[in-house]
Amino acid sequence: MSQPASSTNPKGPPPNETRTEHLARWAANLQFCDIPTDVVERTKELFLDWFGCTVAGRHHPAVSAIRQFAVQMGPSSGRSELVDGSIVSGTSPAFASLINGASSHVVEQDDLHNRSIMHPATVIFPAALAVAQDISANGQEFITACVVGYEVGCRAGEYLGKGHYEKFHTTGTAGVLGVVAAIARLLKLNEDQTLSAIGTAGTQAAGLWQFLLDATHSKQVHTAKACFDGIFAAYSTKDGLLGPRDILEGPRAMGVALAPGSTIPEAIDRNLGTDFAILSSSFKWHASCRHTHPSVDALLSLMHKHAVAFDDIESVVARTYQAAINVLGLSGSGETVHQSKFSMGFVLAVAAKKGQAMITDFTEEDLRNASLRDFQSRVSMEYDKEIDEKFPERWQGTVIVTCKSGRKFTESVYFAKGDPEFPLTRSELESKARSLFAYGDFHEHETIDRLIQRSWNLDRKNDLHGFSITQR
Repeated sequence: MSQPASSTNPKGPPPNETRTEHLARWAANLQFCDIPTDVVERTKELFLDWFGCTVAGRHHPAVSAIRQFAVQMGPSSGRSELVDGSIVSGTSPAFASLINGASSHVVEQDDLHNRSIMHPATVIFPAALAVAQDISANGQEFITACVVGYEVGCRAGEYLGKGHYEKFHTTGTAGVLGVVAAIARLLKLNEDQTLSAIGTAGTQAAGLWQFLLDATHSKQVHTAKACFDGIFAAYSTKDGLLGPRDILEGPRAMGVALAPGSTIPEAIDRNLGTDFAILSSSFKWHASCRHTHPSVDALLSLMHKHAVAFDDIESVVARTYQAAINVLGLSGSGETVHQSKFSMGFVLAVAAKKGQAMITDFTEEDLRNASLRDFQSRVSMEYDKEIDEKFPERWQGTVIVTCKSGRKFTESVYFAKGDPEFPLTRSELESKARSLFAYGDFHEHETIDRLIQRSWNLDRKNDLHGFSITQR
């Protein structure tokens, strides 16, 4: 295991090396100078996006409960900061990432890596930031670790595939592998240690969809524990704990156990160093489950193009892929604000009535709005074989609107706003971040400006402290 970090092998690992070993070797050796400029810039954009989501989710009951657990169980002080500053004295990396990771996965606006069907930012950034603060890493070291984390986590998720996603929340299962890889890089673990740490993280992988049926808080637990468990795996490996060497493809490993018959082995290590997962990640413009976004964009485009108003619409058919039907079909009518974001009918009702589906457009009052609920009841989802065949490489959607007048319109979307092919501008990202800060009840504009500029200059920072809304 001695080839340079930038080596690529589209066809698979070198002889006598498993794909997981190949990936671990690359992860352990990546240097900042190996990372293309566009990958560095996208990392900073995704970091700002994550930071805004973390502030926005800080008051959620799940976050409050996890924060209280950290106060009871964690150290009373430490070098790792809470983004919301709620533990003024700081805490350990494990507990800081536990809270920040939960908080950033509340408002359904964190990023999405299409091919792996996972949200990497909400696990990679909170863990890497907490550890970077604890060990006094600089901005370039932090960015390098985050690129490694995205790569390992997203490749693991893509390997596990669509079949895995039917039963498991990939952000929790593959996400912990991304976390441990990022932390291993910050701690400068060698190739064998990195491989061992990935094994220990993988044996803890978990995350079930059951929470969608009863509007509970497991989604935040999945991201929080992926952060915590990944940090545990990396630090304990540094001190001699041994983990399985082939946790992905082994005969009793994640592929066999969590995705039988649906894995994509070549996804683990093809085109390492040239096909960066960060560049394939999408920003979420709408504040709802990412599976609704193509339909939202299609509906809004159709309404604008044909001058169709909310009250004109008799019914909407959303033609989509099977994974969307599986996930969006679990939340019923959506009895809480969070659960309503997983209802195709309610999300389209909000978008049609308000002309958008932003973070401030989903409220308790909206849940009781008779016109929205009536519209929701007139939305249906249909399986589209052609769209399904392209998923998850492409998240497409088609809507068919029948008006009360009898007019009928169809609109298709091939790339949702925020996809790599239709990215948000930096101006839009800043606007989104400011709206997330406001939603999190943080309005100190001077501090917000400082935090945004600090994010844009991330690679030039000698110290990663200061990413807390309570610091001036």
